Amino acid sequence: MSALLLMFDDGPPFPRSLFSAGEQGIWLDPSDFSTMFQDAAGTTPVTAVGQPVGLIRDKSGRGNHSSQSTAASRPTLQQDSNGLYYLSFDGTDDGMATPSINFTGTNKMTVWAGVRKLSDANPAMLIELSADINSNAGTFAVHAPKFGSQARFNFESKGTVIATAIDVSAAAPVSKVLCLQGDISGDIARLRANGTVAQTSTADQGTGNYGNYPLYIGRRGGTTLPFNGRIYQLIVRGAESNAGQIAAGEAWCNSKTRAY
Repeated sequence: MSALLLMFDDGPPFPRSLFSAGEQGIWLDPSDFSTMFQDAAGTTPVTAVGQPVGLIRDKSGRGNHSSQSTAASRPTLQQDSNGLYYLSFDGTDDGMATPSINFTGTNKMTVWAGVRKLSDANPAMLIELSADINSNAGTFAVHAPKFGSQARFNFESKGTVIATAIDVSAAAPVSKVLCLQGDISGDIARLRANGTVAQTSTADQGTGNYGNYPLYIGRRGGTTLPFNGRIYQLIVRGAESNAGQIAAGEAWCNSKTRAY
């Protein structure tokens, strides 16, 4: 398994190899201090836990860095009892966003996330491509949860119609390695949790490719549905991923999260 975590297909080190064929996407790694800054301009490095993160640089090679210009709304870097680092979102006003990421060349998407959800009291958005999936075509979203008092993660994928896959065994507080697979043309929305399939939807997703939108992290559109919890890893790959890549992504995220 250690070799799987370090290399993939004799190419670049994993997870960067997920982007070696020019795939669009993002990889955020809070365990790498060299990628984080306390301010959105990237002038003051993060050097210790408890400091705000105003900018975290994308390690995919695509330059899709995530930032927060409002000081009070920045997540903080923290470390858990296992010594693992994460971004802490306070469930009140914390959130980050990237510039627009151009996914218009693909109708397939794979997302991995190592997370801990701390509350189910209120609706919360873990990540969302565009300001609101309900108003935009070619998007995806991960709710944590979608409705208050629901012990769930919801993955939504949309061409022109939304399809939803749900993990119903997710009562907070809970740690999960999530893997989301979206396929607009193939009408697949699949949510994997801790290495197994929680649910697959084959509902119609309409037509088209994913869009050219910012990726919002921790809040819808940077303004509502604040997430209360932790993000240990986040990888978004604008492509279909094979079984080996799925397994390697889950193993990588779990090595940084220890969810299972």
